[in-house]
Amino acid sequence: MQLVQPTFQNQCGQLFIDSFKKANCATVFGSVYQSIFLNRDQGFHHQQLTHEQSIIHAADGYARATGKTGVAFVTTDFGITNAVTGIATAQIDGIPLLVFVQKNQYTDECLDVETITKPICKHYFHLKHHENITSIIKEANKLALSGRKGVIIIEFSSNLFIEANNNQLHPKQLTSIEKMDSNISMKQLDHIVNQIQHAKQPILLIGGGVIHSGASSIVNAFIKKTQIPFTSTLMGLGAIGVEDPLHLGMLGMHGTYAANRAVHQCDLLICLGVRFSDRITGKTKGFSPDSIKIQIEIDPAEVNKNVAVDLPVIGDIQDVLTMIVDRLDGFCANHWGNQVIKWKKTSPQFSKSTSLLKPDAIIREVHRFSPENTVVATDVGQHQMWTALHYPFDRPRQLLTSGGFGTMGYGLPAAIGAAVSGNNQPVVCFTGDGSIQMNIQELYHVAKNNLNVKVIILRNGYLGMVRQWQQLFYKNKYSQVKITSPDFLSVAESFGISGFRATNYEEAVNIIRKAFANDQPGLLDFVIEEEVNVYPIVPPGGKNTDAIQHENHSTLQ
Repeated sequence: MQLVQPTFQNQCGQLFIDSFKKANCATVFGSVYQSIFLNRDQGFHHQQLTHEQSIIHAADGYARATGKTGVAFVTTDFGITNAVTGIATAQIDGIPLLVFVQKNQYTDECLDVETITKPICKHYFHLKHHENITSIIKEANKLALSGRKGVIIIEFSSNLFIEANNNQLHPKQLTSIEKMDSNISMKQLDHIVNQIQHAKQPILLIGGGVIHSGASSIVNAFIKKTQIPFTSTLMGLGAIGVEDPLHLGMLGMHGTYAANRAVHQCDLLICLGVRFSDRITGKTKGFSPDSIKIQIEIDPAEVNKNVAVDLPVIGDIQDVLTMIVDRLDGFCANHWGNQVIKWKKTSPQFSKSTSLLKPDAIIREVHRFSPENTVVATDVGQHQMWTALHYPFDRPRQLLTSGGFGTMGYGLPAAIGAAVSGNNQPVVCFTGDGSIQMNIQELYHVAKNNLNVKVIILRNGYLGMVRQWQQLFYKNKYSQVKITSPDFLSVAESFGISGFRATNYEEAVNIIRKAFANDQPGLLDFVIEEEVNVYPIVPPGGKNTDAIQHENHSTLQ
């Protein structure tokens, strides 16, 4: 086999780096093999994590926190199957990623990477010639950011870095992938405006697409102009500050009384960047049954898929809503808004708990001591819902969480991605004793780079959300939900990270104050009640109006 020529390899590596910089992607996440990125100029950063799932989640967290494209490098022989979960997590949530997959002669015959990954990505490129490096990265980045954002996979061979006929690289321009703009007719816009102006009980539903499209400002202008109450999906939290008086809280399976009741009773539901997953709708036949539904969505595949829509608009939320706002005059929903904002918008689950340390109290204190520019990452489980219900998200890209896929192990690597996106960006990672053990090895990266990440473990000794379902809906028949954990403080300290533990409220305040007094990494272990539950919760097969509000199983009907 021909040996790699260092000079030629360096030239190829520099082409990659220059292309990433032009695409505004100066940070790359990868593993140990990416020697082409070592010893480069100071304007380029290579983040080396331990596990391929974490590599993708870290690039994902970086992309969610910044709005830029995340870049990750993995190999096929030991990496791509580990990376699949992270790729699918990003794709279903519409996160722009470039995932480079190196193929080599030992795995080409037994592992068909394209077949494995094509169903969970937006597009697949074959990078076969070094002269195409610049143009393929440019087009891949454009495609990742256009329309409904997503994951682009670029397969390249290890032979790419082996000199062919000469060592002079001549970039080749490929045909550009152009973004297709949707044409919205004036008749369609006038019809939408007419529906809004004649609505008696309108509600605005904000999804993650508002954040992805950068449409928060125009949505805020629309709300201020119309005074229409609004609710958010999990992925839409922070698009508009949740403490806005017109915000009714999160909608869906764990949504607030006010949000679920208002959507059920409204006569017009304006949906922005929403996929209508079952976590949002509950039983679809009972979802907002008497409303006219307007859906503004950039991906045609998400329209009329789960919920029938009366007025679908295929287009960018910012562009479409700007045209609607310009045509709205003299409409105000105060008559309806003044009624619904009086409904209960908070989660009631801990009011009667006898626990010495309640999850909502921990979350509020963490928020109190966190810097204003803190980013919050979560894993998946009860702690994710507690964070969504109790942390006051006030800006876009503040919450990083796995929505569509619900991936345990997402939180810590996503927090790393956010932490390296700025000048030691402060990040809080809310997790559980089950989720943190999925990718706890990445504490090494946190410690090595002295990242300003505070890991908040809400430890109850269970896979809490599964246990809750078994308790409420399967007559307390617990199966495979009780877990054991290492001594998290010892684990943290073995990596060189300060560890703290609290079992009551006073201890919790003290350790939070101490941990947040500096910008060093820290791990905080909170021992909470074993069988505390998340409320509200919609039972399986139920409508959102069937949500159980308290331990006594009361509903909002």
